Amino acid sequence: MLIIPTYKERDNIVSLVSRIRKAAAREAIFFVDDNSPDGTADEIRRVQQFDSRVRLLVRPGKLGYGSACRQAMQEILRDGLDDHIIQFDADLSHPPEMLPRLLEMLGEYDVAIGSRYVTGGGSQKWDFRRRTLSFGANLYARAFTGVPVHDMTAGFVGYRAQILRKLDLASIRSEGYAFLMEMKFNLHRQGARFGEFPIVFCEREAGKSKFSRKIMLEGVKFPLKALGRRIAG
Repeated sequence: MLIIPTYKERDNIVSLVSRIRKAAAREAIFFVDDNSPDGTADEIRRVQQFDSRVRLLVRPGKLGYGSACRQAMQEILRDGLDDHIIQFDADLSHPPEMLPRLLEMLGEYDVAIGSRYVTGGGSQKWDFRRRTLSFGANLYARAFTGVPVHDMTAGFVGYRAQILRKLDLASIRSEGYAFLMEMKFNLHRQGARFGEFPIVFCEREAGKSKFSRKIMLEGVKFPLKALGRRIAG
């Protein structure tokens, strides 16, 4: 089951679902919308009229990416809705065409990651500064957390439900990039086996990025917290 958090992503919904269905026709989709003012939830409801495998949870306000993923994961695990969970972005930056590859890898690994930083991976429409910043941030995160993953800030991630059940999801309070790192860090401490496959990350074409200074600072702080936890044992 795909988890797709949304906030003001109305213009991407139809194209996103169409591409997912071409790649993984039977995969259920769980949208979590933070009361988008642009009518994102209404667009998802229109899709539900002809696609019974689309679920929608509308929350009362903008509670954040990490919170959306946690809430959906907890509901899926509680109700036993699927044996795997896939995080996926609504802005079409992740290629739905790679879903079959991710699902294949979940047959071998506890966690499968669509990575920009393994052979064959990369990004489109990024300038040199952004490429350098992202690559450096991932080196920093990997070194401090000790997690053997090349793309620590990857958001195209699949998990076996059984490995997620080992986590106390309620204790993972990070948002944004820090949430992505904290999930990988905690799963590594639970002995999860990680597999990475290459993807090309595409910059969004519609809507506005949710990146903020707060998200950036949280992303800088978490690897330091992780290092402290490693030192403390």
